[in-house]
Amino acid sequence: MEFRRIVNLDMREMDEVALEKSWEWLNDPEIKRLTITPDFSKDEQKKWFESIKNRKDYWITVGWHNGEPIVIGGLKNIGEKDAEIFGYIGNKEYWGKGVAVDVMNMIHEYARSLGLESIYSKMLKENRNSIRLHNRFGYKYEKDIEGESIMMRLAL
Repeated sequence: MEFRRIVNLDMREMDEVALEKSWEWLNDPEIKRLTITPDFSKDEQKKWFESIKNRKDYWITVGWHNGEPIVIGGLKNIGEKDAEIFGYIGNKEYWGKGVAVDVMNMIHEYARSLGLESIYSKMLKENRNSIRLHNRFGYKYEKDIEGESIMMRLAL
């Protein structure tokens, strides 16, 4: 998908700096609610970080700008045919600047390289920005989840 690039991202693997930022971001009440993030401890986060190095069902990338991580995205629950896409712009200064489009393109490209048939996303029904972004990429409503959330899917 073509768009006017406002921010140039340097995409990197998850590291300790991004992990610390993600702790901050996912404990921000607004981001926590919009990403449907459950409570977790620093120890749980550290164990998760250590586990992703050897997992085949999880892929994560971090977008950096001006020497700081600003966005995280990736795939989880990677199976033979599909995976769940996730992501969030942690640095709110970059909301609405096209960053999410760039990350979505990269994740879709990676999903195609894995030979996946589709990817799906779970989001709050009230998260209009996320729904609009997914619609822009051709995701289609699939089902309600637990009343407050929906699932959308994109055939690759």
